[in-house]
Formats: sequence, C-alpha cells, structure tokens
Amino acid sequence: MLRLIYLYLLLNFIHISFCQIRRRQNYQIEWNSSNTFFQSKLPVLNVRLGDTIDFLCPYYNQSLPIEYNTLYLVSEIDYNLCFTENYQPLLQCDQPYNSERLIYTLSISKYLPYPNMPEFLDGHSYYFISTSNGEKTGINQKFDGLCRTKNFRLIIDVQKYYRHYSKNENIQYHTKIQKQLSNQTNKQWSSSSSKRLSSSFVFLLLYSLLYLCS
Repeated sequence: MLRLIYLYLLLNFIHISFCQIRRRQNYQIEWNSSNTFFQSKLPVLNVRLGDTIDFLCPYYNQSLPIEYNTLYLVSEIDYNLCFTENYQPLLQCDQPYNSERLIYTLSISKYLPYPNMPEFLDGHSYYFISTSNGEKTGINQKFDGLCRTKNFRLIIDVQKYYRHYSKNENIQYHTKIQKQLSNQTNKQWSSSSSKRLSSSFVFLLLYSLLYLCS
C-alpha cells in the first residue's frame, strides 16, 4: 500500500513537471496602441508559469506617424484609473528609427534572480498600461494618455497548468483519488488481490496523467 501512495505522489510530481515543460511558450507583443490586439474592449493574454513575453518597441520608417510610449506594471486600481504616478517604466519606446528594436522580456516565474523583476503567481492577474500621450514631449505623462484615449492597456492572466479541469474540478479529482487511497488502507487484501489492485491503480494514474497533459 505504501508503494501505491509513493507511486501516486511520484506521478503527480512528474505530471506537474512534464506539463510545465511542454507548455512553455514565448509571446511577442508590439507595444503600440495601433496594434489590433488592443482594439478589443478588454485585452487579456492568458499565460502560464514558465512562459515569457517580449514587449517590442515598434520600428518606424520616415513615412509612418510615430508614437512614443511607455510600459508600466500597475495595480488593478491604477489600471482602471489610468494612473502611473508611483511606478517606474519597464520599457520606454523613445527610439523609433532604431533598427535594433528595444525589447523588454518578461519572465512569468515565481522566483526571479533580479530584484527589480516582478514575481508571478498562478491564479492571479497582472495589469499593464501606458499613460503616454503618444508625443515625444508627453512620453512621461503619468495619467490618462493612450490608456484612456485608445484603451492602451493589457491584463496578463496567469492560469493553472490543468487544461481540461477547472480549479474546482481538479480539487474534486484529487479528493476522489485520496479517498480511494484512504479506503484501501482500511481493507485487508490477499496477495492476489493486491496484485490486481496495483495493476489497475497504476493504469488509472497513467491514464489520468496523459489526459491532464493532453
């Protein structure tokens, strides 16, 4: 029975590690209000721990109108207020003709080696805005700006790793497995029955692992 419990815990660890590795993605966002992504009423990007996001300053040729802007990570309240007075910019797009584009790479991770990098938790949302007015002289504006006039804002929603289960469904699933383990510890099994149980239980756990990560 102890071996079954150990196998259950081991498969859960493998499941979490495997899902994190195979679902790691890199997103690239053109940080400019003309990006069609920001034309929706509520721009939201769903990510998972381990993903990375590249915020790219746009490159302009001489014939295109230029937009100067900044990138701020703010609280939910200041996201709704379009207010950045108490924040430092993560990125400042002030070199429109530079062919080597300015990039800010955001690592969606709980533990980061750099003190000024934000840390992320799954099940939480994070809020990004630009309060610049688009002009070079207004790049450091701290209120309204493009956030208000062009809805230049973004919510990053850090989701759980489980694709097929909601939070409640996943808790129910683990509770069901734990009850099965608890019930089995209170029963006396013959050696032949234990072998059959072990084979069936291993098959159940392997099938669940493959289903959750598909």
